[in-house]
Amino acid sequence: MKKVLIVTTIQNTIKAFLIPHIKRLMEQEYRVEVATNITDLQYLQEEINQAEFHHIPFSRKIYDISNVVAFGKIRKLLVENKYDAIHAHTPIASFLTRFAAPRDCKVLYTAHGFHVNENAGFLSNRLFFIAEKLAGLKTDGLIVINQEDRLTAAKLVPEEKIFFVKGVGVDTEKYSPSRFSDEDKVLFKRALNLPPEKKVITQIAEFNENKRQIDLVKACERIKEKYQDFVVLLIGSGPNFPLVRNEVAKRNLDSHIRLLGYRSDIDRLLSITDIGVLVSLREGLPRSVMEMMAMKIPVVLTDIRGNRDLVRHGVNGYLVPIKNPAQLADYCMKLLLEDEIRQSFGDRSREIIEDEYALEKILTKMDTVYQKLVLSSVGCGDSC
Repeated sequence: MKKVLIVTTIQNTIKAFLIPHIKRLMEQEYRVEVATNITDLQYLQEEINQAEFHHIPFSRKIYDISNVVAFGKIRKLLVENKYDAIHAHTPIASFLTRFAAPRDCKVLYTAHGFHVNENAGFLSNRLFFIAEKLAGLKTDGLIVINQEDRLTAAKLVPEEKIFFVKGVGVDTEKYSPSRFSDEDKVLFKRALNLPPEKKVITQIAEFNENKRQIDLVKACERIKEKYQDFVVLLIGSGPNFPLVRNEVAKRNLDSHIRLLGYRSDIDRLLSITDIGVLVSLREGLPRSVMEMMAMKIPVVLTDIRGNRDLVRHGVNGYLVPIKNPAQLADYCMKLLLEDEIRQSFGDRSREIIEDEYALEKILTKMDTVYQKLVLSSVGCGDSC
């Protein structure tokens, strides 16, 4: 039985993205262990009860001293255990793990969006590029999830080490509008104290500088001048939550913007959503957008890497420049007012997800990656 170690910086990455992938490996008769910064061991044991878990105190902050401790612990774990493969996710854990890994162990790294990107500064891009180039020397397989990162990857590792897999996959049964009746939607809106006729614009993202909720607040202020019967739902938590909440109050937008915090009922929230929004500066391949698309929701996104893979401008959504609340407001207004375009965009989005990003398709792709890297020890390049 092949033995695989899954490594991520924080436990939430496992919870949000990787449980179906870990279960698939177990179905393929791999023995799976997980190394991450564990905050709720009981949850992990209940969700993946056949895996073994190792607490490694990784931090998402680059200069946190705990990452020095984490490097020592992951090194010790890798030296004392014989793994056939290590699959690393998230930048900090992946960087430390690749340098800690013994040379006789296959190392697979999924880049969920390189920090090298069009909207970062020259120095930042240069430093991250050098770091990825060095770590690439200890990488046997590099999975990229969007077209632009595929080009970057070709500068980091030989082509035969690159695997192109379109994200972590979307559960198209869970995220399906057919699961929710009109009555379900009315009742759920009532539970949120929303009138049935109110149009809903939703963004799901951590509250931080990258996700730019402030741009949606400013866009809302513009929309309100011309159209009243809408509400913006901001889903998520994070360091910028108080700042955004204060801006909403300062601009007298409390009746048009709801900050709902962390929610576990995303499928229900999307069932009442008319327009999906994501105004980030940097993305890899945002699953929140793919879930919206699976729910037949038209989207307005910033014109950045990853988003461009998902949206064909004017076909299933709109792309706007970063930090541009005016254009964001204009396209949201267009979708609020034109029912036929909303429906057309939504239908096309669902087709794209089913054709390219459905969970089962992605898991099948990952089967091929493991077979070629772990079982036969050969990368697949463009053929994968």
